[in-house]
This record gives sequence, structure tokens and C-alpha cells, in this order.
Amino acid sequence: MNSSNKEKLSRTRLRREKEREQKRLKIIAVAEKLFFSQSFDNTTMEQIAYESEFSKGTLYNYFRSKDELYIAIGVKAYELIIQYTIDFTKKHDLGLRQLMAIGYAYYEFTKDYPNFASIFHDISLKVPNIISKSKNEISEIEDQYLKLGNSYWEIMFSILDNAIKNKKIRADKDPSMIAYVLATLTKGLIEDLMQTPEIIKREFKMEPDKIIDFTFELLGDGLKPRE
Repeated sequence: MNSSNKEKLSRTRLRREKEREQKRLKIIAVAEKLFFSQSFDNTTMEQIAYESEFSKGTLYNYFRSKDELYIAIGVKAYELIIQYTIDFTKKHDLGLRQLMAIGYAYYEFTKDYPNFASIFHDISLKVPNIISKSKNEISEIEDQYLKLGNSYWEIMFSILDNAIKNKKIRADKDPSMIAYVLATLTKGLIEDLMQTPEIIKREFKMEPDKIIDFTFELLGDGLKPRE
């Protein structure tokens, strides 16, 4: 095969890959709109196919199930969370403020993208089911989601390790325990604030922002270096 034919084949392959990616992104965009407007349970693959102007068979060429499409939205959410975390943490020197910035980044993400946050919270409940699958059972989109989760934890552990090594936070506690508790407490609190903001304001006369500040202040005090 001469170089001219090779170049034509290469261009054809690139065009087909681009077209396939455009179709995939359109399917995700339609699914996102429907999940946001009428929930996961009330959305069907038939609706997604109709709205995206593809056959149902075409959808299954890209995603094996509605669950996989849901996880694709979760991937977008995770990418946003990671970017927020990078942007927030780089504004602070290592130590407590940088560590707390991880929590503030997540909080701001939920305020800016409440629909993505709701789906992310829902998907996080399904993660144990994904992790329990064998390597051959995990789909490409599930693998991508899990890798993003690992990236997020790597950011947190890097900040924790640097803070401990430089004596900016206490070194007498297991970093894994610190990371897990901070992450789960923050996620649980923020999820609750998202679900009941008006009740909190009306019944408890408290503002969500102030609750977040108070919580992170308490956590920060608990992590200050011991004499």
C-alpha cells in the first residue's frame, strides 16, 4: 500500500472515530437532559433513543444499559469535582487551609451544579456494586469512573502527606482515617444541606454557608499539630 492510500485510510479512520464520538456525546447530552428533568427511574432507553434521533440498537452500541449512561453523567460530575478541587487547593499553601479547601471545593461544586451533584451522590451508593465486579465485567465507562475516583483520592492523600511531613497538621493519626472521615463527613453534611436547605433556614435559623464554615473550623481544630 502506497503512502497516498495509507493517508486516505488514516483520514477515513479519524473521520469515523470523530463521528462515533459525536454520536456518543449526543446520546450522553440527551440522557443528561432527561435524567435532570424527570429522574433516572422515569427515563427509558426508548425516550433517550427518540430524543437523540437514534435507534435503540444504536444506543446499545455505545452503552450496554441505562445504568452505564447514568455513570457517564457521573464521570462528567467527577471531572468537575476534580477540577474544582485543583482550582481551590492551589490557592492555598499546604496545611489546614489547603486541606479544608478540598471540602469547600466540593461544596461549591454542589451549589453550582446541583443536578450533577444529585446524580453523583446517587451513583456513589452504587460504587460498591461496581467494585465487586471482576475485571472482565467492568465496562469502559465504569472503569473511567473508578479511575477518576482514584485520582480524587490521590489529590487528597498528596495534600495530607505534605501537610503531615511539614508538621502543618497532627502526625499521630492515620492519614487514611483522616481522609476517609473528612470525605464522608463532608459528603454527608453537604448532601443533607442540599436536600433540606429551607427547613434548616426556617426551623433552625441557620444558613448552610455558616454551617459549612462551622464544621470545617471544628475539623480543622481537631487536626492542628499537637505540642
